[in-house]
Amino acid sequence: MRRALQIIAALALAGCDGAAPPDDTPDAGRDAGAPADAGATEDAGACEADPMGDPLACESLEPDPSCEARWTVGVRGRVIALEGGAGVADARPQLCARVAPDDRLVCLVPPTTDAEGEFTIVVPEEIRCLERAAMRVVAPRQPLGAVYCPFALEGTEPVIALEEAFALPATAPAEVPPEGDPAAPREVRFPGGVTLSLAPDALLGADAYERLAGGPVPVEATACFAEGRPLLGAYTFTPEGALATPAAIALPNDAGLPPGASVDLYVLGGLDTRLVDGTPVEEAELARFGVGTVSADGARIVSDEASLPYLSTVAWQAR
Repeated sequence: MRRALQIIAALALAGCDGAAPPDDTPDAGRDAGAPADAGATEDAGACEADPMGDPLACESLEPDPSCEARWTVGVRGRVIALEGGAGVADARPQLCARVAPDDRLVCLVPPTTDAEGEFTIVVPEEIRCLERAAMRVVAPRQPLGAVYCPFALEGTEPVIALEEAFALPATAPAEVPPEGDPAAPREVRFPGGVTLSLAPDALLGADAYERLAGGPVPVEATACFAEGRPLLGAYTFTPEGALATPAAIALPNDAGLPPGASVDLYVLGGLDTRLVDGTPVEEAELARFGVGTVSADGARIVSDEASLPYLSTVAWQAR
């Protein structure tokens, strides 16, 4: 979503410029802070006395009659590992939403999941009238890719209980050549036969180059953001974030497309994602960033140019 805003302690809305932070520090470099008293009642002290209690215990569930969109007091859900389905502890689920009536974008400071991967998000009272919503989920310093999923604002219950868990795909370290000249592009090999041609200087974070990792995402696990597209494949990269200079990508031709066939390449929008031409991409939106062509030997799909602007999830479909 475009130029995300963060909720700060005083509940003012502040603009967020610049690229997304590394995926292990979801709030780093962003004007963020937990809303200390959002929606609290006069009985806040009693609620604070029970730190293991329900975060929504002190919130009024009465809707604002002036809200013509979806009045949302909280969101509950669960984060699991895509492989095996176990709950992911210490993941960071971040709600990003468009707020009525002026279509402002806000991204809340993410809570931390418990030992079972469960979480509860309290939406500050000032921004509970929601038009659209998406969730960004990361697991800092764990070998798991980030997930971005929009979700429907259906029904009238003030607390949304998401039935589908957010499933984080597994990643493994890339084969990273020696850094050498950090401004010089080089081929980085990822598990599953994926390669990126990029320069270490293109990455955010002091050790981002050494931490490059990735993993395939089964097509059936892309349903939350695919929007019905007949995707042939998807792949996730970490650490998540914008690239100062775009990368070229090559993918295995697992679908068996004939030599010379073309595919459309998509990137899943993350925090402050922009295409090479500057076009902004909403969180959890699949945006076409380039075209790939099947090699003469039929083994690989190679991007026609260096046009990947952001490391998150890349997907592709036949043209």
